[in-house]
Amino acid sequence: MDALKTVFTSIDEKHEATLMDHNECVLCGTALSFKHEVDYLTLQVKEEGSCPSCRIQLRKRDFTLQ
Repeated sequence: MDALKTVFTSIDEKHEATLMDHNECVLCGTALSFKHEVDYLTLQVKEEGSCPSCRIQLRKRDFTLQ
């Protein structure tokens, strides 16, 4: 399952800064760990991002599949 450990990069500095904000802990810079739960009945995806180093939850989002 190497696809789950894919790191996205960009040549554009603005894009790279956005990717860092999304993928790294704002407190310590460690790569965030993401967990996804899919509910196929309601077509919802719940995403939780946390820092394995700080052990804090940094984001929680819900998405609707289309």
